[in-house]
Amino acid sequence: MYYGTSPDQKELGSIKAPVLGLYGGDDARVNATIGPAAGEMKKLGKVYEVEIYEGAGHGFLRQQDGRDGANMRASKQAWERMLGFFRKYL
Repeated sequence: MYYGTSPDQKELGSIKAPVLGLYGGDDARVNATIGPAAGEMKKLGKVYEVEIYEGAGHGFLRQQDGRDGANMRASKQAWERMLGFFRKYL
């Protein structure tokens, strides 16, 4: 997922596929949901890989020209990370 909030912890048990979360470092609202979700996913034995891109904001892939280049750097790194995740799990 790109910069979305985690589902309610009660719903995490129904996840059947590995999850990759790609987040902007300057997205406190969304990032506050990462820790609880990661802990619950680990407890459930599910894959939840997280990558946080410092300086990038919410919606960095959609607004690549923002944040003095941080969003573009995050977009490039996240795209490669996503492709690697797909190669690994698909």
